[in-house]
Amino acid sequence: MLPWEHLLFGYVWYSVLNRLVWHRPIGDGEALTVVLATQAPDLLDKTLSWTLGLTATGYGPAHSLLVGAPIVTLVAGLAWTRDRARLGSALFVAYASHLVGDALALRANGPTPGRLLWPLVTYDPYETNLGFVERTTKYLGEFVVKISNPENVVLVVGYVAVLSSVTVLWALDGTPGIRWARRVVGADR
Repeated sequence: MLPWEHLLFGYVWYSVLNRLVWHRPIGDGEALTVVLATQAPDLLDKTLSWTLGLTATGYGPAHSLLVGAPIVTLVAGLAWTRDRARLGSALFVAYASHLVGDALALRANGPTPGRLLWPLVTYDPYETNLGFVERTTKYLGEFVVKISNPENVVLVVGYVAVLSSVTVLWALDGTPGIRWARRVVGADR
């Protein structure tokens, strides 16, 4: 999944949980936690692979049910014990959504749950040795070419529909993050 897809997927899951359990708007801290936790596995593992060359692919310890998941579960549990249940839940749900999204993402070769079992399951290294910026640019370029192709109009319509739906959900949640940004720039004074 691409970064914004992880964010949208994780936000929907946390928003639904928040509505079911707490019946309150999502706080700015929770929104920031969702943003960071939905991106953290890729930021860590892609850096370990693409920049540092410590793992063969961008699916390493942060994507692992054996390494990353226990650490995130422990940190989320500590948040719960410190009366930060909503932050702990945001962390756990957003991180878990990233793993679920990567394992179940629609691909030509089907789901790939093995990506979550590092170091027991590893994949062949990349065919080209590109750094973080070059590989990110390559993937984003491929995405732009894909959505620019007139044959992929259904994909574009789907993206617009999902983005619009999540934007409405975010507005119904009280636009978390905007309040914080307004405070930072002093617009609420």
